Amino acid sequence: MDQKPFVRLPVPRAVDRPELPADLAEFYARYEGVGLESSWDRPVRLSKLDEVSRVGWKDVDPVSDIPEGWEHFSAFRIGSGMFFEKVVYVLDAPSCPPGSILAIGSAAGPGGDGPYAIESSLVLGVTFADWLAHLERWGWWEPAIGGGRELTEPEERELRQYYRSLNPGLGVGAA
Repeated sequence: MDQKPFVRLPVPRAVDRPELPADLAEFYARYEGVGLESSWDRPVRLSKLDEVSRVGWKDVDPVSDIPEGWEHFSAFRIGSGMFFEKVVYVLDAPSCPPGSILAIGSAAGPGGDGPYAIESSLVLGVTFADWLAHLERWGWWEPAIGGGRELTEPEERELRQYYRSLNPGLGVGAA
């Protein structure tokens, strides 16, 4: 597949977004996301810098009531999955630490850990850098939120272990 969700900028740019966490600002100084409106057959779409926005629960799920414990949820929306999942950089969530990358939408959770982990979410990475490394490992495809290819048994085991380490309540079959 190898559809990288960002491109390297020809020269680094100044990112005048003091509200962004340092790792996101550093990334966007060197790269630009392909944008939320890029091709829907792209497994993961990272936001362009001007599309990165701070969000609360109603921004990621305007239809549902705010789940118990999620009243103070805040994040930066940094992308999308193939099936309309919102990919966010967590600032405050009851099921995972700040800096985690979380998919909310049609992701098969429960995402994260604890009593407030919800079914429609899945932690994709413990940090932005870890998630990018995971994406690269899988050819810029996020297996948990985007169509995909046939997997070998060892790949399936590797992925189950990866997602369970981030989402202990995840019921994805025997390891």
